[in-house]
Amino acid sequence: MKLSLLNYNFVPGWSLDRLIAMAQAMGCEGLEFRLERGYGAGLELESPPEERRRIRNRVAAAGLAIANLGTSSRFDAPDPAARRAMIEHTKRLVELAADVDCRRIRVFGDKLPSGVPPMEVARYVGECLGELGEIAAPFGVDVLMEMHVDFNDVDLALTAVETANQPNVALVYNCDPRDLVEGSVRQTYERVARWIRHVHIHEFDGSFPYPELFSLLRADGYDGFLSTEFEKELTPEGYLTVYAALFRAWTGRPGPGEGGVSDS
Repeated sequence: MKLSLLNYNFVPGWSLDRLIAMAQAMGCEGLEFRLERGYGAGLELESPPEERRRIRNRVAAAGLAIANLGTSSRFDAPDPAARRAMIEHTKRLVELAADVDCRRIRVFGDKLPSGVPPMEVARYVGECLGELGEIAAPFGVDVLMEMHVDFNDVDLALTAVETANQPNVALVYNCDPRDLVEGSVRQTYERVARWIRHVHIHEFDGSFPYPELFSLLRADGYDGFLSTEFEKELTPEGYLTVYAALFRAWTGRPGPGEGGVSDS
């Protein structure tokens, strides 16, 4: 398992250099960029080729990977024309990911529109994901739907990715307290485990059983990224340093300068 620093909410104004420095101090192995918000790191759909190359090379030179690109693309609209427009837009984001040597983009389900049966929504979301997966495959990019808002529901999420029926379409697991059954995440996790290709982790404040989740991921041999996604207003550097130490303790990862490579 590898920790990735996500520039969402908590550090949106940080420059690329500041993000890289913090990621290195935390012992991260990746950065995740939230797109379409005008954040400070500078990577956007409108970034010209030379800027894409600069960011890709700068991140690689720092010994980091671009773990994921978080898009705003969502496929819940009942209007087929709106979904078609979103697919066309997201095609360009797939190309952006390939240009910066990123192998994953995050998209959404996202909300159930009024008056449409939930499973019908899940099926047309899945059809959109399937088309995007086919488009993204030659670029070596995975299209990952986040379990988010109404699509945190396991039945909806599974229907969507199973309808997509593409090997590069899978899930971002979002560590939502709604996943807990009698205080445990195991039951929900086991239903979606085979589809998890990226994870968003939130504040380590006791509302979610992260030690249990990390144990389950390790037992399954998960070797992907887990990205920091915070909502609280906190002192960034101090909180991130403690957060990274807890992540290493719970996952068995070595810290910066400790040497060795974890078998997870």
